[in-house]
Amino acid sequence: MKINRTLALLETGLGATKLLPSVQSVVLTLSQRTRAPGARHFWREHLRRVQYANPELPIVVNFPREPCKPVLEITFDNASPVSFNLNLLSSNDICKRLLEKAAHTSS
Repeated sequence: MKINRTLALLETGLGATKLLPSVQSVVLTLSQRTRAPGARHFWREHLRRVQYANPELPIVVNFPREPCKPVLEITFDNASPVSFNLNLLSSNDICKRLLEKAAHTSS
């Protein structure tokens, strides 16, 4: 039962979305010494769903020792990387910004 519950949490909810094939990587930089509750919650909850929905996508989480602002960087095939400053954002807002830039849209 615990496995079924864990899979249900990974397969549903915000972040459980297939990203565009042009997305090459996602990098989250989150300092060990900076308080960023929204970014930390995004890392624990939403980023796992994104990774489960996109198993071939390289997702890197950096934890530098020196204080820095939390940043999410999305790298595309033929474009410069898109970066977001995550300071003072909630985890849901961070996930929505990621999906706005990198998710499939059904139009």
